[in-house]
Amino acid sequence: MSRPDHDRGRLAVPPVGVGRQPGWPTTPPPHRPLGAADPATAGPYRLEAVLGAGGMGRVYLARTPAGSAVAVKVVHREYAGDASFRKRFEQEVAAARRVQGLYTVPVVDADLRAEEPWLATAYVPGPSLQHAVAESGPLPADAALGLIARVAEALQSIHAADVIHRDLKPSNIILTAEGPKVIDFGIARAADVTAVTATGMRTGTPAYMAPEYIRGQDVTEAGDVFALGVIASFAATGRLAFGGGSDHSVIYRILEQDPDLDGCPEPLRAIAARCLEKDPARRPTPAQVIEQCGRADTTGVADAVADAHTRTVVSPSGPERATPGPPSAPGPLHAPGPPSAPGSPDAETRTSPPPRGSGPAAPVPPPSAPAAHDPDRGAAPGGPATPPGPDTSPNPPVPDPLTTPAPGLPVLLSGVGILVLAVVLIAVYLPGSSPDRGPSLPYRTIGPTSSLGPTGKSRTAEGLAISPDGKTLATGNDEGEVRLWNVADRKPGATFTQRDSVGNKGFANREVAFSPDGKLLAATNTTGWLTMWDVAEHRQIRFLGTTVDAGEKVAFSPDGKLFATGSQSGPVFLFDTNSRKDKMLAYFDQEADVTGVAFSPDGRTLASAGDDSGSNLTPKHSVRLWDVVHRDPEPYGQGDPRVTISPAQGVLSLAFSPDGRTLATGSYDRKVRLWDAKTGRQRATLSDSLIASEVNHLAFSPDGRTLAIPSEYGLLLWNVATRKPRAFLSTSEKGAANVIQDVAFSQDGRLIVGNDSKHRRVYLWKNPYRAR
Repeated sequence: MSRPDHDRGRLAVPPVGVGRQPGWPTTPPPHRPLGAADPATAGPYRLEAVLGAGGMGRVYLARTPAGSAVAVKVVHREYAGDASFRKRFEQEVAAARRVQGLYTVPVVDADLRAEEPWLATAYVPGPSLQHAVAESGPLPADAALGLIARVAEALQSIHAADVIHRDLKPSNIILTAEGPKVIDFGIARAADVTAVTATGMRTGTPAYMAPEYIRGQDVTEAGDVFALGVIASFAATGRLAFGGGSDHSVIYRILEQDPDLDGCPEPLRAIAARCLEKDPARRPTPAQVIEQCGRADTTGVADAVADAHTRTVVSPSGPERATPGPPSAPGPLHAPGPPSAPGSPDAETRTSPPPRGSGPAAPVPPPSAPAAHDPDRGAAPGGPATPPGPDTSPNPPVPDPLTTPAPGLPVLLSGVGILVLAVVLIAVYLPGSSPDRGPSLPYRTIGPTSSLGPTGKSRTAEGLAISPDGKTLATGNDEGEVRLWNVADRKPGATFTQRDSVGNKGFANREVAFSPDGKLLAATNTTGWLTMWDVAEHRQIRFLGTTVDAGEKVAFSPDGKLFATGSQSGPVFLFDTNSRKDKMLAYFDQEADVTGVAFSPDGRTLASAGDDSGSNLTPKHSVRLWDVVHRDPEPYGQGDPRVTISPAQGVLSLAFSPDGRTLATGSYDRKVRLWDAKTGRQRATLSDSLIASEVNHLAFSPDGRTLAIPSEYGLLLWNVATRKPRAFLSTSEKGAANVIQDVAFSQDGRLIVGNDSKHRRVYLWKNPYRAR
């Protein structure tokens, strides 16, 4: 392995000063809870949550026996069963343990002989660069310059240990207040020798692969520098230097075309261009990258190495997490500006205060410096009061006495009456002070009018649908049965059992759906079966799963003539409802696990959602809108989707608004995004600390005014027009996180139903905002 002189010309990059903001977000994204397939432990470590997933395995937040946090990566079984992988993996882990640097994360433990090999590293709380740019936009030019200098120093530390990263990309760079931390160095090399990748495909992410790596030539430290060039452009512009699309098209552009650096500000553009030279010998070393960053002193960008982290202006009334400004913003990093205008690509609605215990509150401005007006929070101090509207909470949030800074002595002495009032409010609102109240919530709270169940005998019970006339509920369970319930008296009626063509009983349900006329009921299960019944006759009339794999997701077209299914293997199928044959009408390729299908209200478009978190290559998370009316008569002859939406994270759920103009999607990050269904442009992001960590289902009200989203304790109702929460539908269940998995409105909008699949109960609420 070639080894340059790592010490000569090496520049010291000072860490962030105490109490200063680094110029990028540092708040870690919410963790995903462990699923049924996740292990509970890895060696001596107790696994608590899922931090992420990649081509080689899943990464978990874990605890040592003494309670310290670590990150544990558990390798996928397909790699673990390959002897050559285990040998190479052992070599690479041994090399990685030699890496010591300010901007790298140390490997602290590993078990390479376990049935599923794992390694543990220090846990670094913070968002990845990929997540930060996706959520908050590109970094300001000086912050991006400081970032690249520090990642280059991390590469120096890695290369000094005779390790090549091989998979340097934004998702492997964690942003912290002390600087970026590079993870997963060298481990990708172990997969190159396995049968899993023995077909000529190199491991790694194509968009960041150097030309020589793609061609299968010798790989040196210069390959990591090439990836650094792509990262420099991405950090400053939010775009990839060689574009997106299929892996083949990206690889072609890397080999044959110049990088697209439009919009990348100087001097980052010049640095990126040098790093992206096709000839590895012409690329700079990491030390030269650091030196070039340190010399940078152009208009609007001062010496980034010396002070990229020390010139941040922090607003006294701003939140703890600063939102980066635009890449072209000159001078020092700026404090957060006003919210994005409605209709901007990522206009984000943040409405609730952080939950208690989640960290310190934002600093309170002194009396002489009134806080700037925030349109999301009402009138500015001293301004006109905002009159209460129909969505005003009867239980407004109160300051947290554990996190709100204490006032000065004169203010305290002159506000005894206020202090007494605060004590009363604290007594009312502190969690646990009222055993019947449940969690302290900042919105109008509405309890269920009734509930029904149990919907199953054991484990979970997934699948919920309400008949078009609102009189019947259908629920699925783990025993492969679908049960009908009378909404009026909440008593169970008929039970349908999934059976294949030879009478074998089905497996756990995934989704159930009524046809628009209520005469048919369809259900899917974990093995990809679809069963359809005649509701009136209580008779199974159709089964898909023997000659064709139907899938786990199902939806009927508005006229009931078609139905669509989606499979975890990637395809979306279209069928004729009235046919009794297995023949499909169309095959649409999602290129990822299908997590949802939905027809537009006019029936002309079919939307499918995909989550590609387990991919070995560039994830193809997407929502694809297919033209159903003008489909090719040949089932496998369908063209590209009419619109493709490519979010940064996998999509778990989707729903059309009743007017068909808006598409709502849910993901892993406690956020719901609204998209223009015609153009695919993002309209807004709905964000609230009460939203469930995984938004597996959501639903619009029939009038389109309300969007129901699963919450940690029930359902959160959002005003679609104002993009703010309206009310909270409580299940009265305490301590159960992510309770509601399925949600539906009755067709007349009077009723909202939510399925607590964990406890196998369905809750019913009256819709407080039904159009009269």
